[in-house]
Amino acid sequence: MVKFMKKLIPVMLLVIIVLAGIIAYLSVTRTPGPGPERTPAPTQPQGETPETAANTPAENTPSENATAEPAGTPAGPTPSPEPSYNAVLKPYVTGEGSSKVTVTVKENLILAEYPYTANESQIASLKVVFDGENVAKADFQAEKLVPWQTYPVKITDENGLTKDYVFTCRPAAKNIPVVSVYSDAPVESRTEYVSGKIYVNSDNAEGYYGKNINGAALKIRGRGNASWSMTDKRSYRIKLDEKASVLGLRSNRDWVIVSTYFDKSLIRNVVAHSMAARMEYLYYTPTHILVDFFLNGKYLGVYTVADKIEEAKNKVDIYNGSNPAEPGFMIEIGWDYSQPYVRDRDYFDTDVIIRLFVKEPDIPAANSPEILYIKDYIKKTEQAILAGEGYEKYLDVDSMVDWFIIAELTNNTEMGFYRSCYMYKPEGGKLIMGPVWDFDMAFGNHSGDIPGYDGWATAEATYWLVNDTWTTYLIKDAKFMEKVKARWLEKRQELLDTAYATIDTQYALVKESADANFEVWDILTKQVGEGTVDYTVYNTYEKQVQYVREFITKRAAWIDRRLGVNG
Repeated sequence: MVKFMKKLIPVMLLVIIVLAGIIAYLSVTRTPGPGPERTPAPTQPQGETPETAANTPAENTPSENATAEPAGTPAGPTPSPEPSYNAVLKPYVTGEGSSKVTVTVKENLILAEYPYTANESQIASLKVVFDGENVAKADFQAEKLVPWQTYPVKITDENGLTKDYVFTCRPAAKNIPVVSVYSDAPVESRTEYVSGKIYVNSDNAEGYYGKNINGAALKIRGRGNASWSMTDKRSYRIKLDEKASVLGLRSNRDWVIVSTYFDKSLIRNVVAHSMAARMEYLYYTPTHILVDFFLNGKYLGVYTVADKIEEAKNKVDIYNGSNPAEPGFMIEIGWDYSQPYVRDRDYFDTDVIIRLFVKEPDIPAANSPEILYIKDYIKKTEQAILAGEGYEKYLDVDSMVDWFIIAELTNNTEMGFYRSCYMYKPEGGKLIMGPVWDFDMAFGNHSGDIPGYDGWATAEATYWLVNDTWTTYLIKDAKFMEKVKARWLEKRQELLDTAYATIDTQYALVKESADANFEVWDILTKQVGEGTVDYTVYNTYEKQVQYVREFITKRAAWIDRRLGVNG
């Protein structure tokens, strides 16, 4: 037993030593229980020696006598928020005529707007005052104010903080877009271009917001016949240096700015082209948009902006490459008398129609293969029409039907193979009527109209230049008139709905601008051009628009009777 115990004692001592080690280890590594948290020792900054660290006071370390902050209390005061820009800008202008100028601020735009009748030389002399609340300083440089020009402005508030603005001045737009052209010289020719710039503001016009142009380079010249020679409210053609979309229309370089002088309703072109756009076989119809037009700072009244009729892939596409052996061409009837056109080279007559001008292609010489082909094709088309058979071989009859309906519903006497009448033939194709154009003397506004409007305007007119045309013979052809009747029944209501809706919407948009237009052109109670609307009865703008609506209704009823259909 003694010997056994002597052997057991060393083992027991070893077990005791191991247990003691385990207990010591657990006491060091156990998770602390509830109680005050220990503040970890400050971390020694990198690069400091132990001596330096020891001599540097520990930041945020409470002194021995400091009272401990309750848990969750901030260690120090809450920092003040950073100051923010607090200027409230209320600018205004001073100087002669300043009482008519309004200045508004929208986001970072400072806009000064003046009335259409303002003298732009007075605008140039105005001074801008950038007043307001908490405004300390305004940085603005302008020796004189130039309309449409943009100027940077930096406003500093009382806290020394700044905000960048842009300042501009321009005519106070009404409800239709404003188009302003500045030319480098007076525009006095229909053949010679003058360089310049164009500005468009359409932000106030419904459907055109943001479709603006700010100083695009262009060239401008006069255009038109009666509108150029009989009035100072002239039409113009512009050619942009670079293609651009004007008021959302297809991007192009060539545009026209069309006078509405002879049309006291101001909307005849817009209404007629809106209806024509509904006719599928008028394959291309220009769009007309009402605008307020300025030239060199002078308000000229309400015009329409339209894409120019010309050969192009998205307009009149005659060079499609389908069959160059049967070349394409475009013809305008009623050429511009101011141009040096040469008879039998780029214009010619037929037995029935006079003054057919070849717009495309550019004919190099009389009796060239191109002009001989064009004249022969037109001659064969005319002979078939006069004979009353076989014209389908040369003429796209569907386009002729659609053209006839639009010309007759609008009672466009001038379009009846006399003036502003277009036709074209694509390569390898048939002759197509259109595009339609020029309705300012339509809707009962021409002295050559049939009294009582009880006849076909393009075929039975009393006007001697329009009383013997292709449609004079086509209306005698039963097959053609059956097509006209069927198409009229198909499109009649759509055309009338389009006309009435366009009249209503355009009148609502333009009536405010119409007041400004007739302040410049005092013609509502005067005889103008070939117009025959009784101005003693229709002696206000509203009544002139009413006349157009009444005319369409009566004209449609007459067509119903003539075709033997129930409207």
